[in-house]
Order: sequence, then C-alpha cells, then structure tokens
Amino acid sequence: MSIPFSGVAAVVGLGLALVIAGPLNAQEIGARGGSSVTIGARIQAQFEASSVDDTPSSFFIRRAWVTMDGRLNDLVAARAQYDIDGSTVLEAYLELTASEALQVQLGQFKKGISEFWLVPNAWLPIIERDARVTGVDHCPGVGSVCSFGRLTGALGLDNYEPGILAQGRFGERFGYRFTLTNGEGIGYRDVNRGKSASGRFSVFPAAGSRVSAYLALDETLDSHGETMGVPAYGAEVEIGTWLDGPHLMVNALQGRNWKLDDDAKFSALQLMAFWYFPLAPESHFAAVEPMVRVSWVDSGAEDPDKVTGTVVTPGVMVYFVGRNGISTNVDFYTSGDHSDWSLKVQAFAFF
Repeated sequence: MSIPFSGVAAVVGLGLALVIAGPLNAQEIGARGGSSVTIGARIQAQFEASSVDDTPSSFFIRRAWVTMDGRLNDLVAARAQYDIDGSTVLEAYLELTASEALQVQLGQFKKGISEFWLVPNAWLPIIERDARVTGVDHCPGVGSVCSFGRLTGALGLDNYEPGILAQGRFGERFGYRFTLTNGEGIGYRDVNRGKSASGRFSVFPAAGSRVSAYLALDETLDSHGETMGVPAYGAEVEIGTWLDGPHLMVNALQGRNWKLDDDAKFSALQLMAFWYFPLAPESHFAAVEPMVRVSWVDSGAEDPDKVTGTVVTPGVMVYFVGRNGISTNVDFYTSGDHSDWSLKVQAFAFF
C-alpha cells in the first residue's frame, strides 16, 4: 500500500495552523465563594493509514477535550473533563488534599495502575497506546493487535471509572496509589456487590528514577454469570522524566484474559525509550523527540491456538512551542506469519 503524501502534508499543515499563534496557557478565572477555575483544552487531529487491504486511510479528530479545574482552598479542589467530540464525561471528581502523604479523589477518574496510562496524552509522543492497526482484529479475547496497551485497556485495568482514589508521597523515596471502583467502565453503575481494587507502591531510589509494583483485582462475571475476581500484577521501572533529555520506561504484567476464558493467563512486556532534545532559541521549533516502543504479549490462548504478538513503534515528535507539535509513528505488528503496519500522524494542540 502506498502512503498518500498529500494526506500527511495536510495534517502537517493543520498542526502548523493550530500552533502558529504561539504559546497558549490555560485561563484562570474567578468563581463563586472566592474560589478559582482554570480552563484548558486539547485538540488532537490525526491521519492514519494501514497496510491492510481495502482499509482506507482516514483523517479524524482523535481528541477534543475541555478541562475545568476548580480550587476552593488548599484542602478542596475539583475537576471536570469533557470529551466534546464524543459527548462523554471523562473525569469528574472532588479532590481533598490533606497533606503530601494523602490526597483523595471521589468521583470518576482514570484508575490506571501503570504510569504508561496515567501520563497525559499531551506529553506522550506515542500516538496510540494500544498500537492498533486499522483492519486487524487478531488478538484472542480482546481483538485488535496483541500489545501491552491493548490488553490493559480492553480488560479494564487502565480506564475511567467511578469510585474513590487515594494517593500520596512519603518524603522523597516512597509513594502509593490505591483505587476502589465499580469495575464496569466509564459512567456505569455497578451490577453487583463486588468492587474492583488496584494498588501501586513506588520507590524513588534517586532523582528522576522510579520502581513500582502494582496489583489489581477486577471484579467481572465469569462464563456462568457469577462474579469473580480477576487478578493482575506487574512492575514498572522508569528512568528520566517527560520532556527532559533521555527517558526510559519498562513494564511487565501478568493477568487473566477473562474475555477469552475464565482461566486464560496472559503475559505482557513493554519497553519505551525517548530522548527530548531542546533546540536553539533562534530555531523555529522548541524541541524534537525521537522515540521507540517495543511491546510483546502472550495472549493466554493455549495450543494449538496459542497467539503471541510483537509491536515495534519508531517515531518522532516535533514541538513547535510547549507541548504543541506534530508526532509521527509507524506501528509494525507481527504474530507468527501475520504482519501489518499502521502509519499515524497527529497534530497536538494543548492550551
């Protein structure tokens, strides 16, 4: 399949139009009772082309979100984040900050156990966390491609859910994050007395480094319609920080592919490497960030249907100003004799 150059050029042109006006900052306004409200938004326009036969290339708006952060005082704050393209409430919660060691959110939030899903998409030059290739519906149970992001997203380990969250830091060395949610996904009430729990404990051995262990126990219905707890556990190592020089993140996860079978066990590994290079002030660009992702998954399907998948994603992000710019990724997916790729170009505008 040939890559339509005119399509890529159009996305580049759109990206320039979005960021040419220069840096934009979230706006803070006064509110009732002496509180303040900060309003921001993000727009991400995308072009995508796939190697799969009879799959058309496409332009679309990947995200159009509005975020409102309110603060009453040092103790009480709130957030409302709305997907204006999909007419969906993503985050809506009350936040209580008792101290650095205890912050509580009550409402709907992203419960992600891995930092890979918690980092804002405005910072992440990887365009699609699940590495999907349009036209590929291949991975047993969860569909799409067998990748770390696809397994964690489709099995409900990293998504938006209503519930309660507690997180905090103890000095410079230790941190935690714990959630208790309905387990039914975004905007849904629970259908039984069970709750899904997840927890993460982190150690920060030095500045710019983190080692985390995480555990989740999701409640869902088994093949007989009974509630069952679905365990998953893993680890994450991060060296470096976002938008600042070299940066490495490694994830390992095991769990149960309950969408395939009650007892199917999956394994997933992922490595991501980035290098953020600031450019000279006289340059027309703020920075450039090359990157690569390697993801491997054993889906849990048994012989003779055993399916493993590998994704390799090279890419580069060009920053015009702040976090505004254009990213290009190519997701190469292989599984046995199955091989496909997807070109993605995305214009980021964050203000």
